[in-house]
Amino acid sequence: MRIISKDANIKRILYQKGFDEKDILEFEKEANSIILRFDNIKNPSEFVQLLSNMGYFTVSNGPIIFATTSFHNFEKTRCILAEEGIECSFDADFTISQRYLLAKDKQISLLKTNVMGIINVTPDSFYEGSRVQVEKVTQRALQMIQDGADVLDIGGESTRPFSEPVEEEEELKRVIPAIEAIRDMDKNIPISIDTYKSRVAQKAIEAGADIINDISGGTFDKDMFYVAAQYNVPIVIMHIKGTPKDMQKNPYYEDVVEEILQFFEERIEQAQKAGVKLENIILDPGIGFGKRPEDNLEILRRCEEFKVLGRPILIGASRKSVIGHVLGNLGPEERLEGTLAISVICVQKRIEFVRVHDVKENKRAILMTQAIFEGV
Repeated sequence: MRIISKDANIKRILYQKGFDEKDILEFEKEANSIILRFDNIKNPSEFVQLLSNMGYFTVSNGPIIFATTSFHNFEKTRCILAEEGIECSFDADFTISQRYLLAKDKQISLLKTNVMGIINVTPDSFYEGSRVQVEKVTQRALQMIQDGADVLDIGGESTRPFSEPVEEEEELKRVIPAIEAIRDMDKNIPISIDTYKSRVAQKAIEAGADIINDISGGTFDKDMFYVAAQYNVPIVIMHIKGTPKDMQKNPYYEDVVEEILQFFEERIEQAQKAGVKLENIILDPGIGFGKRPEDNLEILRRCEEFKVLGRPILIGASRKSVIGHVLGNLGPEERLEGTLAISVICVQKRIEFVRVHDVKENKRAILMTQAIFEGV
């Protein structure tokens, strides 16, 4: 069973699953505060009747069933579903009512699109403007905070396509002093550590970081989820196909969104088995990480569909190659406008986080878009 956010494009999802247009329109009209999706139901007609008896409005297509109800009714009946052998794998309390992410003692609102500012303590990240020396990191961080950053993301290893890995000790030498310097300067700004190494994540948290941002979704280092659980911090689970060194060697998907959803479901399950709380998980579909330009555009076009898993979504498309591809093979230094367009779309789709190089410009575009669609 999946709990689907009302922000998701339910019409598009139902179309993709082969539902009849008349049924889709009727379901949209009846949709209430919670939408549930059930797959691989063995006796669909009996199950639809069970749901109907409990007050759900349903639509079905073979073994796939969508149902809608109120939050109050779901609270009364999820135990009945469990008794019928239907697994309730996601916590409805957090899916429906949680409005903030708790990063240590820092609350991050999930009712807006938050700006995560990129600070790379590296000599070789793909966009030169994101690179900063450790001794100048506080200056860069302070400027981002003044420009409206909601989170600062500190990275010590470039994961651009075809990049070589960095030794753990070298990564630690880069990120730990940077995190300590920022934390000494500002006690309140949430800091995320961009790493796929569990020991780097652990040392970064101890130095003052609040969030783990793992491009591998816990697949490169089996201990990463245990670190997130031990320190009770949020973790960004990102999708990647391959490794940074080989991820752009002929990637292929039948349905990129569905494949990423399956990856997320498996990684969420593994994270929870390791002790990570569901409310501490953020999902990132991994723009540019083992995807073709058409895959990246499809993800951006349909990114709200990842909300079916009930967790906040992070989009990291800032100045990436898909923008250069669309705009005529432009280099990273000329991809700001394309980045702003993506941030505006993310606001419209109620995406909770965008990870960007240019905080001021993106923040202003986001605030203007929010004012138009939601009021000042």
